[in-house]
Amino acid sequence: KTITAQLKLFRQTMYEQAIKAYETAQKTAIHLDELERLVIARATYRMTSASETFHKSKEGYDKYADALKYNQKLWTLIQSNILENPTSCTATLRNSLLNLSLFIDKQTITALRNPNPDHLIPLIKINKSISEGLHSPKTKNLGKVLKHRGIH
Repeated sequence: KTITAQLKLFRQTMYEQAIKAYETAQKTAIHLDELERLVIARATYRMTSASETFHKSKEGYDKYADALKYNQKLWTLIQSNILENPTSCTATLRNSLLNLSLFIDKQTITALRNPNPDHLIPLIKINKSISEGLHSPKTKNLGKVLKHRGIH
């Protein structure tokens, strides 16, 4: 075989391996909307669990505070993403999400200062609404979900 033929065979083999790797990645990859929904669902689950098992002890407070802090980190990432990528959504949606995140900040501080499972309810409702919007094929536009839920 000539060098040219060997190079052609090598390129073909590399191309086939790249295609197989891509196909494997496609089968195992999670769509970004699904990943976002799962992360929000996890934060919601942690707060719901902390609310349902709340008791005034160090262990109870730690679980409660951990759930709030996890949710706070999530919303801080959302805020950061909105500010770093201002063209990723409409100005109306961006403002709605930033206002919502400010409410979440205030509610989280209130909940940490005065532990009470009732303080988790609005945070859980917000997360559920956002998660449902990301999951629903009919409402992929988050702005419509926020407006529909009265969160704007």
